[in-house]
Amino acid sequence: MVNEMNGGKRFVEVDALRGIAVIMMVAYHALFDLDFFSVTEIDMSSPPLWLAGRLTAFLFIFIAGLSLSLSHSRRILEGDASFSAYLNRGLRIFGYGLIITLATWIYPGDGVILFGVLHFIGAGIILSYPFMGKPWLALMAASLSIAAGMILSGFRADYPWLLWAGLRPHSFYSLDYFPLFPWLGVMLTGMSAGDVLYRGYRRRFDLDTGALPLSKPALLGRNSLKIYFIHQPVIIMIILVLNSFR
Repeated sequence: MVNEMNGGKRFVEVDALRGIAVIMMVAYHALFDLDFFSVTEIDMSSPPLWLAGRLTAFLFIFIAGLSLSLSHSRRILEGDASFSAYLNRGLRIFGYGLIITLATWIYPGDGVILFGVLHFIGAGIILSYPFMGKPWLALMAASLSIAAGMILSGFRADYPWLLWAGLRPHSFYSLDYFPLFPWLGVMLTGMSAGDVLYRGYRRRFDLDTGALPLSKPALLGRNSLKIYFIHQPVIIMIILVLNSFR
């Protein structure tokens, strides 16, 4: 969700993939809101919609990891790939997540987002640093993370302070929840792919970007964080206005 490349050369296909994920996210949340506000009845737990939601999340987080790899490769070329840069970035994005926590605590109140996608990405950026530039080690860690997530998903424990890991209380409900396990595995997999496909901050495969309609989705991808913050208020406002005429 978060564009991790600041300045320098851009890879339009990465921005475009992120833009496609943005479109998928907005569409999914629009359907969710239509059901949540009782405009129409939509079974968001149906297999197609559940799969669409998971695919959207996977794409965002995979690209976040790939973008981390690109950022690290670029910083190595610039001579500044220090941990402090990623610590600051991770803390900033985690802080954005805390804003979402506060907003959902105020409204709707039920389903407060305690460890959503922004909390996860912020923490993931920091925790991924030791694996940057080490694709095979990253894949090994990814496998362990995914395995841990699969194991923890079968347990419930009333220790809310372990939500970040994937251990949920019995009565837990949240509008958005992305624990480190298994999702850190997805981020590390994306980072490993970036290390292989864009080694040395160069595209290591042939792609005729001029022959593909990438510019519009790439524009969305470059503004993914802004869109993330504004799309839900805009959708909700439209629904409330439409409801007032019913």
